[in-house]
Amino acid sequence: MSEDVIKIKVTEVSTARSRLVAVSGVIASSTIGAFASGSLFAYIPVKLLSIGFEPWVASAMLPAVAFGGLAGCFATGPLLRLVGHARVFMLLYAVMVMTMLAISYFESPYAWLVARMCYGFAINGIFIVAQSWLHYASTDEIRGKVITTFYIAYVVALGFGSFVAGQMDITGNTVPILATAVVAMAMIPVGLTRLPQPEAPEAIAVNIRKVWKISPVGLAGMFAVGGATMLMQSMAPIYTTSLGFGPADVGLLMFLMQVGLIAIQMPMGALSDRIDRRIVLALVSLGSVIVAGVAFGAHGAASLLMLIVVFSLWNGFNETVYSVSSALANDRADPADYVMLSSTQMIAWSISAFIIPSIATIILAFLPIQFFMPMGMLISATFLLFVLYRMRQRQDVEMEDKESFQTVTAQVAYPGDYSNPDAYEDEDAGTSEGLVH
Repeated sequence: MSEDVIKIKVTEVSTARSRLVAVSGVIASSTIGAFASGSLFAYIPVKLLSIGFEPWVASAMLPAVAFGGLAGCFATGPLLRLVGHARVFMLLYAVMVMTMLAISYFESPYAWLVARMCYGFAINGIFIVAQSWLHYASTDEIRGKVITTFYIAYVVALGFGSFVAGQMDITGNTVPILATAVVAMAMIPVGLTRLPQPEAPEAIAVNIRKVWKISPVGLAGMFAVGGATMLMQSMAPIYTTSLGFGPADVGLLMFLMQVGLIAIQMPMGALSDRIDRRIVLALVSLGSVIVAGVAFGAHGAASLLMLIVVFSLWNGFNETVYSVSSALANDRADPADYVMLSSTQMIAWSISAFIIPSIATIILAFLPIQFFMPMGMLISATFLLFVLYRMRQRQDVEMEDKESFQTVTAQVAYPGDYSNPDAYEDEDAGTSEGLVH
């Protein structure tokens, strides 16, 4: 006697609250990892200067991070298709652990360069995996809030890690050992997550010419801000240390720089939802030129408070260029082009983040350290002039065609819709609530 087998498909019914709880593991893991990253961003330049290396040696570490990050952009997708999100997440955190152990063991800048390349590979991959997972697990109602919470938690933890490192002894290897332990802790929330694994992101499709046609300002913004942000982020601790300020002062500065990011980017992003985004881009680019000029003019006479104000403003202006340029490009693109657009912008940012700090490293081998400021001014001024030119050539998009601004950080390549291949199944594809309206 045979029995019929009845297959029942169980559909999960979830609420916004249950979804937020589910994604909290990925957010917690990324936040803990950001604390470890921030501690080394403060430790490495101060440590290198303290043992007698020139400032250009310390500045060379960030191009190494950017170069590894560029490789990570291309490698993460194939890795995800090979073994899935959870295993890749763990793999990349294991790479981070090894890079931090290398920094704690060696004092050779050559070994540190290799370690920072591997770190850049890992952190860009982690961002792609995390965003892909968060997009997949979030409903339309909470996606904007989830991504914004993810980024705010990341940058605050990054700054707090720098602050804590500044309170510790940098003569030994205590900071990188602590960072290693913290990264190991970051594996735990993902190891315990019950989130289903999404499909891997689509292959990176880079089309500079097409993105230029969609939004010249959006693409130019990525090239400008990749170099400007990473130049400023790398040089701020080196410059502050060269003026005679101690590790605690450097840590405090780097922490408050991240507060400046939130304080400027969120209101300016909200403003860009209501007016021509290019006006906002022009304003923040002008702001970058002014604060860099003030800092350069006050070289040698600036107090710690002045440096904190200047670098916080500079960081916030640069970060706003990043997020508003991304939003502007999405305003003008068709949903079918979102993945290609995000891939191209991600690569444009990564290339600039490698080239500009590399050029600065070479220049600063021959010029005083404060000359990184005119370099930043030149980048922002050139972008400002280009934005003003394009405003005369093309009308703003209609208000109903704008998507809501979303907070992101220019300190890591933003994968955007490249990490969200399932977002194009309906007519609302690519839109996001955002936390700021």
